[in-house]
Amino acid sequence: MHLRVTSILCPKCGAAVSFSEEDRVIRCHHCTMHFIPDHAQGIERYFFEPQLRDPLSHIHRFLLEKGFERDTYKIIDVDKFFVPVWRGIGQITGWIAGLSPFKTYEYIETLRTPTGAQINMKRKRREGGIPLKKLIRIEKDMLFGGAKRRDLRWRIEEVMKDEHASCLKVYQQEAMAKWGSIFTPDSAPHIKRKQIKQRFVKSVLRMYVGYDPLHHRLKVIGERIFLYYFPLTLVKLLLHGKLISLTVNGITGRVTSNAAFEEKIEQKKIPRPIMDTLMVLLSSILASSLFAINSGFAKQMAVAILIIVMTILWIKK
Repeated sequence: MHLRVTSILCPKCGAAVSFSEEDRVIRCHHCTMHFIPDHAQGIERYFFEPQLRDPLSHIHRFLLEKGFERDTYKIIDVDKFFVPVWRGIGQITGWIAGLSPFKTYEYIETLRTPTGAQINMKRKRREGGIPLKKLIRIEKDMLFGGAKRRDLRWRIEEVMKDEHASCLKVYQQEAMAKWGSIFTPDSAPHIKRKQIKQRFVKSVLRMYVGYDPLHHRLKVIGERIFLYYFPLTLVKLLLHGKLISLTVNGITGRVTSNAAFEEKIEQKKIPRPIMDTLMVLLSSILASSLFAINSGFAKQMAVAILIIVMTILWIKK
């Protein structure tokens, strides 16, 4: 008689999957994905199959949209990586007990003087400190970066996008190595499991900061740990003599720039005083030309142009 397990969720669609303890490969009947849970460490590993063939074409297009021609920069290095991302799923349940927060209220009290006159006095009243206790049960699904690289700029939320689900595959080191390098996670699985459970509890406590002092008896149940590897391309280039790093999403081709590139964009922009001066100069020339025309309509147009330019400058200030 086989042991049936129904607490396993499909990493692609999230549906419950039943399987036998002798099954090596599990198939989700909802989305038909095949996956292999790693029972030894309790970590399920997957990777997103890259869909991008030519990341440099996306880099050229991105720079062209920013106003940089091909002769203004030089690509010096292109590296392809699989970046690890941890995902934790579980339920936080238990009791939170403490005191309600103290709050100060202001109110007006009417007093009578010995002469019989009435005066209004501002008073303050402090309330709170009432013992409170709550039973909570909260579902948690959180992502955590598995490797830190300052030159890689991307959002780990890309892992959970629905349009990327079709690219999710069971971890295959040989197939992944043919595309690029595989980053090793910073933490071991058993350490990461402990860290995720601690962060689960802390995230719940932030919702109840009103308790003072805060006491809790919480535990995480039904937790599952996933390790996803996401494909990224890191392109380093020289732009006007400065080293710039750009990250390309290996599935969508979306380019993300680092802070150095954004600073370069700001430096390239024409300073605002110069822009304002050019605007005033051009509008003055145009208005003078219209005034020279012996026509009432042309003179009205010249006045309208001057009023519009002055209004724009006033709004900017």
